[in-house]
Amino acid sequence: MEQDQLFERLWNGTASMEEWTEVVSGGAVTAISNNIISVHATYFCGSVTVIRTTAGLVLIDTAKPDTAAETLAAVRRWDDRPIHTVIYTHGHIDHTSGVELIDEEAEARGVPRPRIIAHRNVLRRLSRYEASHGFNSIVQGQQFDYPDYVYPVGQRRPDQVYDDTLSLTIGSERFELFHGRGETDDATFVWLPEHRVLASGDFVIWVFPNAGNPRKVQRYVPDWAAALRQMQALQPEVLIPGHGPVIFGGERASQVLDDGAAVLDSLTRQTLELMNKGRTLDEILHSVRAPAALLAKPYLLPKYDDPEFVVRGIWHLYAGWFDGNPAHLKPAPSAELAGEIAALAGGAATLAGRAKALAEAGKTRLAAHLIELASNASPMSAEIQSVRARVYAQCTEAEPTLIAKAIYRVYQRDAEARSSA
Repeated sequence: MEQDQLFERLWNGTASMEEWTEVVSGGAVTAISNNIISVHATYFCGSVTVIRTTAGLVLIDTAKPDTAAETLAAVRRWDDRPIHTVIYTHGHIDHTSGVELIDEEAEARGVPRPRIIAHRNVLRRLSRYEASHGFNSIVQGQQFDYPDYVYPVGQRRPDQVYDDTLSLTIGSERFELFHGRGETDDATFVWLPEHRVLASGDFVIWVFPNAGNPRKVQRYVPDWAAALRQMQALQPEVLIPGHGPVIFGGERASQVLDDGAAVLDSLTRQTLELMNKGRTLDEILHSVRAPAALLAKPYLLPKYDDPEFVVRGIWHLYAGWFDGNPAHLKPAPSAELAGEIAALAGGAATLAGRAKALAEAGKTRLAAHLIELASNASPMSAEIQSVRARVYAQCTEAEPTLIAKAIYRVYQRDAEARSSA
């Protein structure tokens, strides 16, 4: 009853996802039917759906390294039979990393490791993670302020892959797997037709779609919207998001899927309309707006990703990296440009002073441009780095999204370290 009341407050916007995370901390089970549950340990880890079949348990996703043990313990409190199959909704580590613990359990029990099924592109993703291991470690460590973070690689590869769709019968249960591109190019959503239960993976995450993360590879906004429409056409009675609580009821499930598709369709349509008129990326970024009524929905609040970042992603998907500014085609080194502008302005300290004033006046975007010019023109100035730290602290405060805040904090910490060196 307590969780039902919390869900209603989440649905009407009077409770926060942080409150829900506290409730599910340690591993909480949501019963969907006699033979289906969903397990959550935190909002920041993918949900794990468990289906009981006559052949054993089937898991959709497996949690992340720091929640895998409590997730598996919650599963075992519900059912102790062997895990027969694991289905990955995509290759992100908060959905795949728990399989290591599951394999260890199987070995200890003397039973076969579960079969892993995923889209073919999961194989490419895992190989890419190894090729860019240093970069991923740096980016993740910076984003979450984990010094010396090492991105986990070496996850067990899928045993079976598919391309577009895959129909399975495991024991007593039917599973329909569908590929779609959205946050990733390797995404799967899983349909249990006899129960009308849909596990969406990260196509639905209880916030505005994570479709424009600046430090990740290409996301696929129009494809994401199309996948949500495809899910809506299935008419699910239960929707299990990749993150956040289970949504019960066909009407609510349809609403969430329809609204998510609508906001992405709107951004795509507006961006393409301006691109087709020859507008530059700069002009488009400052013209396109997501519908305010949709962004006000409790399950579409732009708390993690930013619609403006999504517009950049749409541009890149259709137009490549060149933004329409000829100076950006073959740019001069940043330090040379900064030196020239600083000389024209009367010195790097003048630029820093103006950046400080702009930030204090709330013009943080413009302030960021000027303080980076000052910093590049005089990178060893402790005084300029001190101003830079304050400017990025104000940029962080001004931003509503976690991604933008996290990136600004990276450069705030860098400036703080350089100001005291």
